[in-house]
Amino acid sequence: MASAARNWSGLVTLCLGQEREKRQVSSQRASLTKSNVGAPLGAPPKVSIRYLPTYRMDPKNPLNKERLEIAVKTIMNRIYNDEYLFHPKQSHHMAAQVSEEIKNSIKLLNFDRYRFVVLVTVGELLMQGLCSMVNFLWDADKDGYVSYAIKTPKYFAVCTIFYVYYD
Repeated sequence: MASAARNWSGLVTLCLGQEREKRQVSSQRASLTKSNVGAPLGAPPKVSIRYLPTYRMDPKNPLNKERLEIAVKTIMNRIYNDEYLFHPKQSHHMAAQVSEEIKNSIKLLNFDRYRFVVLVTVGELLMQGLCSMVNFLWDADKDGYVSYAIKTPKYFAVCTIFYVYYD
């Protein structure tokens, strides 16, 4: 008789437990129709996704040096043409505007994971020389520079773009 009572109480507990689960599922279905439409039953609400590091060593859109040279040449030839006259005060501001325009055109090329430094130098030719030296510590495979110079009898203009891979 004691074993029958134990079996009977176990059966009642089992039945009551199943009823509770049915009630929970129906309440979850009701809440799913209100907020989490399309989510599987019993799934927790959608949590924002956190991305882990990609450990990618190469860029998706690698730098194309020829495209960089073409962009520099078109802007420099358009600005510093035969009609340009060198004025010390105006040339300073013009060089800043040209470097900004070149930087923006390079950014539109969407080279992935590269940082750029654009240097534009303009000077008047008056029987003088110019010597410039730059030292870097960089990766010779991924980093580099592109330079373009325009020389006329009255002035010179040099644009140098340094590109550094940034991962």
